[in-house]
Amino acid sequence: MIGRRDHRGSSESRVRFEIEVAELLDALYSFACALVPPPDADDLTQVTCLRALEHWTSFAPGTRFKTWMFTILRNEFVSRYRREHRRSELLLERTLPFAESADGLETVLIEAQWRAEVRGALLALPEGFRIPVYLKDVAGFAYREIAEIAGCPIGTVMSRLARGRAMLRAQLAKQARERGLLPATPARVAR
Repeated sequence: MIGRRDHRGSSESRVRFEIEVAELLDALYSFACALVPPPDADDLTQVTCLRALEHWTSFAPGTRFKTWMFTILRNEFVSRYRREHRRSELLLERTLPFAESADGLETVLIEAQWRAEVRGALLALPEGFRIPVYLKDVAGFAYREIAEIAGCPIGTVMSRLARGRAMLRAQLAKQARERGLLPATPARVAR
């Protein structure tokens, strides 16, 4: 109705919005890091929060706020990617930070190398596979929520998740073989 003040425009609603966003910041940043390098992930997370605030009145009560926020982040990523892709055909090298532990330097470096390789393998997946794998295996979303965030049918999510996981396993197995952790060729199963 015209002239009726939207309940989401109140200061109480703004506080509720800020509390909800604050609870999701780490998860949003982690998802952004799965998509872009860390300096860009900070910016992508901030822009996502700004877009959410700008469109707060369009949030449908009764729906999951986390899914809505991840959808905004994904859409902002896609928009940026398309803009950047039009500006330049150069591929950006993507790196992610790692959390240092209190262990010895050697342990920290080994852990960092493995984390970097796993993240590198995840980032090497094509976007259509990387997003479902991250959202399911790292962020813990349900198939329905992933479909909503990615803007595709649940069957497509399930297919992309299976194929993405298979590509990720193959890449990690290749790296393990290169380091001598697995046999040079996969062993055949005796019948």
